[in-house]
Amino acid sequence: MRHLVLAIAVTGLALVAGCERDTEAPPAAAIEPASASVADGASLGIPMDADSIADGRDIAVHQCSNCHGLDQEASRRTDAPPLRYLLSIYAPESLAEDFRAGIHVGHDDMPDFVFGDLGMDVLLAYLVSIQETPPAP
Repeated sequence: MRHLVLAIAVTGLALVAGCERDTEAPPAAAIEPASASVADGASLGIPMDADSIADGRDIAVHQCSNCHGLDQEASRRTDAPPLRYLLSIYAPESLAEDFRAGIHVGHDDMPDFVFGDLGMDVLLAYLVSIQETPPAP
């Protein structure tokens, strides 16, 4: 049931955002979150199980990867940080609250998204699971 609700939410978001990406998600390497990431997610009340992370990756594939890249990919826009560095720029709690409240986050061209509580939780689970320390400038 959760996957059906998430699929409907992703499809609806793609329509609202005018997303022109392929609906076929690239295969994910097995995502094994680092123990520090799991602790960070758990402290935020985010479900850090493999299904939640995979569901969050599905949202990122359809809503974020066109600009921010996916997993270890580089950003496709200079003003969009790679997803794996995002939580070094934005506190996860603040990012979640802003998205849930519909507050515009990021650069001027970034569309506004409404993920809902479940969508935001699984997207954050994915983001927490892939975080890396950005390289020194």
